[in-house]
Amino acid sequence: MKPEIKNLSRTSLEVIATRFRSLGDASRLQLLQCLFKGEKSVQDLCEATGMSQANVSKHLSLLSEQGIIARRKQQQFSYYSICDSSIYILCDLVCASVGKRYGQVMKELSGI
Repeated sequence: MKPEIKNLSRTSLEVIATRFRSLGDASRLQLLQCLFKGEKSVQDLCEATGMSQANVSKHLSLLSEQGIIARRKQQQFSYYSICDSSIYILCDLVCASVGKRYGQVMKELSGI
């Protein structure tokens, strides 16, 4: 059963496209994957991902602007966590879809 599709305005579609673009980067997805396990500092995220502090901060800023993650300041440190729970659902859906597609491709390739 397909969900009902709404006709959205161009402005609404642009907002949605911006949200998808914010998730269209492997580094940002890696940061989110780390944050799925709980709140982390910038230093924790740098260590977990191998990215520089400047790079991590840039990506966190974009995710924060999109309302996907939240920042909490404690003294001189900033801690980040996921604040939009729909991200868990979206990632599960996309990963399942990619896994299914990848599995189908592998079956097709093994038959060659």
